[in-house]
Amino acid sequence: MAEGGNAMTTINWNEIWRSTEDSIERSNNLDFWNAFAPRFRNKNGMEDPYIEKFYEYMEAQPGDTLFDMGCGSGTLAIPYAQKGHEVFAADFSPEMLKYMMQGAEEAGVADRIHPIELNWNEDWSLRDLPQCDIAFSSRSFISRDLTSSLEKLESVAKRRVCIGAWDIPAAGYDRHLAKAIGYERPGMGTHYLIMGELMDRDVFPEMKYIYTPFRQAKYASRQEAEEQLRQAFSHMTVEQEKMFCRYLEEHLIYHPEAAVFRGRDLDGFWQFDHNDNSSMAFISWDKKSPFE
Repeated sequence: MAEGGNAMTTINWNEIWRSTEDSIERSNNLDFWNAFAPRFRNKNGMEDPYIEKFYEYMEAQPGDTLFDMGCGSGTLAIPYAQKGHEVFAADFSPEMLKYMMQGAEEAGVADRIHPIELNWNEDWSLRDLPQCDIAFSSRSFISRDLTSSLEKLESVAKRRVCIGAWDIPAAGYDRHLAKAIGYERPGMGTHYLIMGELMDRDVFPEMKYIYTPFRQAKYASRQEAEEQLRQAFSHMTVEQEKMFCRYLEEHLIYHPEAAVFRGRDLDGFWQFDHNDNSSMAFISWDKKSPFE
């Protein structure tokens, strides 16, 4: 390096996204999301502080049109339509859209919600998509390509773009377990990669956190729990392995009652004995630069 020079490192956020995210597999799994739709709809109508906090941070104005990408069965689309907004709600699962419209009919807002069957991974420029005042994706930013997906969301926004992104480094990551075994947080959460990509583009994103109660996952068997958790804790030392197994023995509890979790009917289930708060990163930016 020349004397007086600066060592500059360019990070390819998109390359990291592709190598660390399980988004590619999930974004292609249409059968899973179609099967999940009837169960997912049960969440609608439940009091969820996340919905109101997301709306507050979104800074929607009266009369704003909204584009909800990855709308699912209308978790946000329906309550936001009830607030008077016209919502263009997109998802690649036709079953999700069907159940969303059923919920919209029941809520009396079907005339304000416009369903669009749309995939993150297709070419949006070939579609006649509406431009809305605000485009957002809530807990549904699962795609093959980080850069193009951000550009796609921006393409349907007139004024503002908002994303609710998980801040955990891997699906199944449990903070209680990590603290108990002294496991250092590995990798980067989705929010980290999104913020890095946006800042490198001089977009000037802002990030806040939304904290809500979070019920632990339910597993069909202890073996299933261990297998899934190991995917999130894949770099344990020998000593951490021992503490990991001991923690599961002490805190993973069997419940004999029937339950439903992620679209599956369980005759009985295994679950940690601790509840948790989820932390979701709310990332937003305006289409107009502050320097324009």
